Amino acid sequence: MLGAGVEPEWIEPLMRGGTGSRSEFEEQPDDLPDKYESGTPNGVGIAGLGAGVRFVMARGIETIRGHEVALTRALIEGLRAIPGVTVHGPLDPELCTATVSFTVAGRRVSEIGYRLDEEHGVLTRVGLHCAPAAHRTIGTFPEGTVRLAAGMFTTLDDIREAVAAVATVVATGTVAT
Repeated sequence: MLGAGVEPEWIEPLMRGGTGSRSEFEEQPDDLPDKYESGTPNGVGIAGLGAGVRFVMARGIETIRGHEVALTRALIEGLRAIPGVTVHGPLDPELCTATVSFTVAGRRVSEIGYRLDEEHGVLTRVGLHCAPAAHRTIGTFPEGTVRLAAGMFTTLDDIREAVAAVATVVATGTVAT
């Protein structure tokens, strides 16, 4: 329902397409709410969103955030202890998300990410992360960084294994390709 004083013909639909009510017509219907409801609703996505919200509410936002902070702290501290590794971004896990970017002196981020995946099963994201201006600001352009991210189902052991894998890759030098 539109607010008082707002006429439906004043507002154009954001997208046009099939509707369940008037599938036989090529044109978007003018009646409400169909005028603004193109296509088939994403029922699976809506159900998934509901399940996700119930999951978060059952565990509690503070509990989830506390877990994230603990993992981020272990990741930052572990990476910073490896000679040649520079962690980029806030070093206080209370001031950031569980996403940590790093570089290794004299090493390409693509090689580090490749070896972590192939040799240790640690998945990363390498490069500019669709943020070239941010990388110019922190001095990692055009190479970018290696990025690790912890999640709700990541354990402290997972973080320890990832840090140990980075330490091994850094210590063993560049592999010829």
